[in-house]
Amino acid sequence: MLPYGDDPRPRPTRIPFFTITFLLLNIIVFIYQVSLGTDGAREFVENWGFVPAAFWDGERIYTILTSIFLHGGLLHIISNMIFLAIFGPNVEDQLGRRTYAIFYLLGGIAASLIYALAFSGNEQPLVGASGAIAAVLGGYVLLFPRAMVRSLLFMGPFFTAGRVAAIILIGFWFLIQVVQSFVSIFELAPQENVAFLAHAAGFVFGIIAVGAIRESRNQTISHWESGAERWFNRAFRNWLILVTLFGLGFVFVQFLAASESEALASLVQSGLLVLAGIVAILDGWWRLRGYDALLGSTQRAERAVAIIQLIAGFSLLSSIFWA
Repeated sequence: MLPYGDDPRPRPTRIPFFTITFLLLNIIVFIYQVSLGTDGAREFVENWGFVPAAFWDGERIYTILTSIFLHGGLLHIISNMIFLAIFGPNVEDQLGRRTYAIFYLLGGIAASLIYALAFSGNEQPLVGASGAIAAVLGGYVLLFPRAMVRSLLFMGPFFTAGRVAAIILIGFWFLIQVVQSFVSIFELAPQENVAFLAHAAGFVFGIIAVGAIRESRNQTISHWESGAERWFNRAFRNWLILVTLFGLGFVFVQFLAASESEALASLVQSGLLVLAGIVAILDGWWRLRGYDALLGSTQRAERAVAIIQLIAGFSLLSSIFWA
């Protein structure tokens, strides 16, 4: 899921000064980091990134703050800045500029500290605004749980643009962070170079901090109701159903393979892939012609997504029949 817009109530009423400032700082630092070249960028990250083992040894304490403005790659910073640009202005508007700035920085620091407590011997530098942005997400879901978030949804050959309540979209994201955190802590799978625990910690910090701020100001959190607005639209519902059904099908394939029915497992898997490709093509073609389909409506803006789904469907089928 990739959010690209939201519809909160109430909408921001002021220019999000600090959200813009944090966006620019992250981008400027990343451009400088890239300009140093491969070796220079590596040294830059090692000097300014947050290393738990060094932190507990009393070395480079300042990196718990500076690491918030570093990123490990282009995709890393793009995804972070998208989330910050969408959700940051609304939280800043509700909290006030100065409170928001302190909240954002403390969220990043808290996320790094929790991560350092769990992985105190880690000598790899932790970088990224993810912890601070996770705190923003926690604050957003508390302030605007039923705000409708517009997202690009993609899994396998199924692509659509759906609308879903913030509490569902962000809650799903948080669930993934929690599961991956347990996997990392208990080493249940090969370790990924992503600090999932820092994300989860930042999110929890955001909920607690925003709740405390609102309570101290005697401000009620009254955005649970949004008139007759549904929690999600038809495209999101159908996309989730398709992904779930095909996901269960592939779980069944794994079960057959584990039962030493490899021939049957291969046959069922091929059948599922063919079916997924056909459904994607038919749905994409119907949407492209301007009709309501499983994963889209007649809106012109969604036709570009339908083209992507058509390409994905044909690519899937060609990989099966012409492999």
